[in-house]
Amino acid sequence: MRDATSARSHEALHAAMNVDGPTYAHEVLTTAELKAAIKSTVQKG
Repeated sequence: MRDATSARSHEALHAAMNVDGPTYAHEVLTTAELKAAIKSTVQKG
């Protein structure tokens, strides 16, 4: 979650979102993007 992550420095936040995130997650989304994806899935189901 890009807008729900903290770090001690800008460099650490960059590393968490752009280096580590894609290694462990299928997608790195904002809260709004995650909510929209969940809503879309629920409406389809």
